[in-house]
Parts: sequence; structure tokens; C-alpha cells
Amino acid sequence: MRLIPLYFVLLFLIIPLQNSSAQEAVRTPLEIGPSGEEYLKSLRFRRIGTDVGYFDPTAPAPELKTDQQPDKETGENGEASDRGNQSRGGEVNSVRWTIGLVMALVLGAIFYLFLRFGGNISVSLKRESGNISRNRPKGQPDAPAWATRTGSLEDILRTSDRRLALIQLMRKALSTTVSANGILMQRSWTARDALRHLPSTQSHLDRLRELVLASERVQFGGRDVSEEEFRSHVDGCRPLLGTGAS
Repeated sequence: MRLIPLYFVLLFLIIPLQNSSAQEAVRTPLEIGPSGEEYLKSLRFRRIGTDVGYFDPTAPAPELKTDQQPDKETGENGEASDRGNQSRGGEVNSVRWTIGLVMALVLGAIFYLFLRFGGNISVSLKRESGNISRNRPKGQPDAPAWATRTGSLEDILRTSDRRLALIQLMRKALSTTVSANGILMQRSWTARDALRHLPSTQSHLDRLRELVLASERVQFGGRDVSEEEFRSHVDGCRPLLGTGAS
């Protein structure tokens, strides 16, 4: 039902077109009056070609000659131009093929060199990559000096200078904890650097951090250490040193 109004609209638009196409043009003869002749005479002295024949729109269409052939010279020139265009097209195609072949050879050579020499190169983009030197013996030459000069816990407890004893206790506890986690320390690391590389799941990490800060205040700030404070740090770090620490 919805298509019926559309059908009438299209029919209304098509009918006038059919009527207009069926009408024939009214042909009126072209007559030149006296004024037109005077106009033509005046144009002849102004270098305007009046002998040109123009097609009269009211006259019947002129006869179209479809059996004409091009001149021999024109045909030869056309064939020559076609051959020239074909030769130029062939040259362009050959140049393109040459460039493509050279590029393919270059890419193939690069790919071969990559497979031949770059196949065994492994690049790690992770910040903490696996360290193959974790199983080196204790006291490795690239460890910090403070991490290699640690005595036993009994020697630390027998030290009368509690300031020096606290610093030695920090070095002992920190180096033992770092080694227990399989971390290879660098020569330039400070105590804070080593503490920063410990995992967050490390037990008694807060007590170890307090010990590091206290030793810094003693070593660089000249702060005194009481016996009670020293014993508190020793008790807090015993689990890190192990039950059999000596």
C-alpha cells in the first residue's frame, strides 16, 4: 500500500518527459533582410570572416560521412607515435622491474645476515633480569667493601664501642640477608641500595630498615648509641642472622 503513492508520483514525472520528446521542432526559414545585408557589408571591411558557413539550428542535420580514411602520412605518423609510446612504456616497465629486483636482493641479503649473525643475540628489556652469577662464592671481588668486612656476631657483641658495634651489626645483617635472597651486589652499592633491592616480602624488613637508618645517623651524624638501643637492634636482627648465628 505504501508503494502506490510513489507509483503515481513517478508516473506524473515521466508523462511530461514522453510528451516533450515526442514533439518536433518547428522549422522556420532563415531570411536576411536589408538591415542584415548592410550589417554583412560593414563587417567585410573589419577583417571579420563573413564567408564562414554556420550550421543553422533550424535546418536539417548535415550528412555525416563515416567512410572517410586518414591520410597515409597521418597514419604513418600515428603508427610511429604509437610505437614510440610503446617503447617508452617498455623502458619504464624495465626500469621498474630492475629497481624492484635490486630492492628484493638487498632485503634478502639483510634478512640472511640477520639470521646468520643475529640469531644468537638475546636482549632483555626487563629491569630485573636473571643473574647468572648469583652462585659465585661469598666474598666476590665486585661486592662493596663494607659487605666483605663483617665479623661474627660474638665479635660484634664483644666490641666495647657501641657506635662501631652498631655499624658492624648493620653490615652483618644486611649482607647476610642480601646473600640469602641470591642478590649479587655491585661494588658501588651503598647500604640503602642493597636494602632497596630486597623483596617487599622479606621478613623483618622494617627492623632491618631501622637498623640501616640508625647506623647512618651514627656513622655520618656522630650520634651516640645506648646499651639498651644496641640490644634492641641485636634482638630485632637475630632472625635475619639465623638461630645459629655466631
